[in-house]
Amino acid sequence: MTVGEASCSQKCLVCAVPITSMHLGMDACRACSSFFKRTRITGRQYPCRSGNRNCSTLKDDKMACRRCRFEKCVVLGMIYDGPIRVRRKTPLSILQRMKIESKAFIERRRGQELKIIKQHGGHKRYLHPKEMYDVHQETCMEIYRIFIAESYTFFKNVFPAFSELNEKEQELIFKDYIGKMSMVEGYYRTLHIWGGINKYMMCSVMTCYDVERAPLQDDLKDKENMSFLLDYTKTYAEDQNEIFLPMFNKCSLTEREYYALMALVLSETDIPVDLSEDAQMIIDQYRYEVFEDLQHHYLQEMGLRDFSARLGNIMSLNHTIQECKSLFKVFFRFYSTIFDHCLVCTVTISVTRFGMDVCRYTLLDICLSPCLFGHTVANIITAIKRETSFLSKNKFHFANIVILQSMFFILQAN
Repeated sequence: MTVGEASCSQKCLVCAVPITSMHLGMDACRACSSFFKRTRITGRQYPCRSGNRNCSTLKDDKMACRRCRFEKCVVLGMIYDGPIRVRRKTPLSILQRMKIESKAFIERRRGQELKIIKQHGGHKRYLHPKEMYDVHQETCMEIYRIFIAESYTFFKNVFPAFSELNEKEQELIFKDYIGKMSMVEGYYRTLHIWGGINKYMMCSVMTCYDVERAPLQDDLKDKENMSFLLDYTKTYAEDQNEIFLPMFNKCSLTEREYYALMALVLSETDIPVDLSEDAQMIIDQYRYEVFEDLQHHYLQEMGLRDFSARLGNIMSLNHTIQECKSLFKVFFRFYSTIFDHCLVCTVTISVTRFGMDVCRYTLLDICLSPCLFGHTVANIITAIKRETSFLSKNKFHFANIVILQSMFFILQAN
C-alpha cells in the first residue's frame, strides 16, 4: 500500500469523507481502499441496489451501493496489483436470480412509494406490524408509474436473454408478462401479509384496499350508472377469485414455487402475433430451467420422491392465470360497450382513441397509456417519469382502482 501525506481539507474521491493520507496511490480513505482491495482479492460481485448502476457512494447515504462503490473505485483508477484469489463463478440459476431480483424489485418500489406517501400525508395507516397504508386516489397513479418502470428493470435482469431479440418482440413479451406477474405477486403478498384473501388486497408494496369498504356517495353521484358499474366490478372481482383462489390455495406455494410461478407465467403467451423462432426458443429454455430447478427443490430440499402432484398443481395454476386474463378482457369490453365515458377519469367522450374509450388527457398523460397503445419501451419509461397535473385536474374515482389494477391484463389489447 502506498501511503502519502494529504491536506486535511481533502476528501475521499469515492465516499467524500475527510482524509489525511492517501491509500492505493490516490486520495481515498482507508475504508474504501480496503473495500476495493478485499473485493479484488476475493473476486466478489455485488448486485446494484437500484438496478441502474448510478447509486450514491456517499458514506452516510442510506442507499449506498457496494456495486456502484466498487465501480467508482475502478473508474477513478484505483489499482491493486497484489495476489488475487481465483474465484470460480457459479452461474445463478433462474430461480436464484428470480429471488434476488424480486427482493430488489420490492425494496426499490418500497422506498419510492414511501416517499410519495409521506409527501402526500393523506394516507391512512393500518394497524399492522408492517408499515401498510390505505390506497389513495391522489397517489395511486404515481405508484403505478413506479411499478411499470421498476417492472421493466426487473424483467431485463431476470430474463437477460431477451435482449438478443429486436425491440418490438421484447416489448410484446414484456407486455404479455407484466399483468400476469402483477397478479401472482399481488395475491401472494396479500396472503403472506394479511394471512388470507378476505378483507384486504395489496395494490402495491406499501398500499392496499379494503374490499368490504362501501363506495363513497360522491362516487355514486358523479356518474350515471356508477352504482351499476360498482356492482358489476364487484361481481367481476368475485368471479376472478372463484377461478383463481381454489387452485392458489390448493398449491400452498413454497417460496421457491412462488418464484417458479413468477417465471412460468412467461411460458403461456397470449400475444396477437407470432413470435420469432429465436424468441420461442428463449421462452422454452427458461421454462426448462425452471423445471430443472424445481426438480432439485423437490428432491434435495423437500425430500419428495413423487412430486408430480405439486408440479401439476403449479401448471394448473399457471393456466388459471391465463383464464383470469381472458375474464378481464370480457369485463373490459363490456365496460367499453355500456359506458360512453373515459375508462379512467370518467369524463364523457364522443370518440374512441386507438380503439379504446379514453379521453385525450388520459391517452397522453396516464402512465398505462404507453403500454396499452403499443409505444416503445423507451417511450414507456419517458412517460412514466414525466410529471403531470392530470390527477389534480380530474376526478379519479375509487372504483377505478380495481379497473386499473386489472388493466395490466390487457396491455397488448387490440
